[in-house]
Amino acid sequence: MPNWLIDLIEQHSTIVLFRHVFPDMDALGSQLGFSLWLKNRYPQKQIYCLGQNNSLSDKLGFQMDEVTEDVLKDSLGIILDTSNASRVDDQRFTLCKQTCRIDHHVQVESFCDEEWIDDHASATCEMLALYFDHIQAYLPKQSAQLIYEGLIADNIRFTISTVREQTYDAAKYLYSQGVDVIEAERVNFNSSLLDYQYETLVRKHATVSNKFMYAIIDQKEYEEAGLTFSQAKEKVYVLSGIDEIEIWALFTQMEDGIHYSASLRSRTIPIRDVAVEYHGGGHECASGIKNLTLDQVHEIIDILSKRS
Repeated sequence: MPNWLIDLIEQHSTIVLFRHVFPDMDALGSQLGFSLWLKNRYPQKQIYCLGQNNSLSDKLGFQMDEVTEDVLKDSLGIILDTSNASRVDDQRFTLCKQTCRIDHHVQVESFCDEEWIDDHASATCEMLALYFDHIQAYLPKQSAQLIYEGLIADNIRFTISTVREQTYDAAKYLYSQGVDVIEAERVNFNSSLLDYQYETLVRKHATVSNKFMYAIIDQKEYEEAGLTFSQAKEKVYVLSGIDEIEIWALFTQMEDGIHYSASLRSRTIPIRDVAVEYHGGGHECASGIKNLTLDQVHEIIDILSKRS
């Protein structure tokens, strides 16, 4: 556990929390959950959460903060769940007086003054929970709830290869702080009728090649279904859980109407190297890529089909 984290927090009167673009529940859960603990523990400090508002933050009932550059220049910036500098949602993090990073992705670059990286953890929220347990912290119930929701979202209810004994220790600690597990399940895994209809569309587009399943979705299709790009690209899980399939991927046309994002998933076969080859990244069995041409999409389909 990092001995420097509390020291850095106590040295600064202003703390600004950042996370990655197009945030998932681990990114928002760690950012918002951490911020609520900070506000409770240090009521005299100014605590801010930066990044674009999005459908998930709206669903959670939070609005991101706005701060001036002068505020940033005298602050501690904490970057959560973000593997490289270009993915930080608000590039003004570079203006912070000091920066630190807490992340569970494979380290591809170092861009903060202090960094705590554990790529064996199933989620950044897992790391935070273990840290708070280590320092015997009291978490406000809403803070624990957000962190637990991020934990079970990223490890898909404790079902991925990076789940370990400490993952359950993290969950046990969060439960002791008052987590409502039924509410966490609803937030993460319930679908609206709109989502259900779109997920059916994704399944209709699914193509199987060897033990690889993929779907390509155009901008017009998800917009006509009433979804934004950030909502549509998260639906890769629709293709999961099929006995005969080892690798699955969702290619979603981006808002420019030209390029595609790729969400790549695998049961056990490594796929991160494919993402890195196309300037993406992530975990060995869960990676993402942005700004792909349609030709590159088909190249990746060919690679993953052969690998499966």
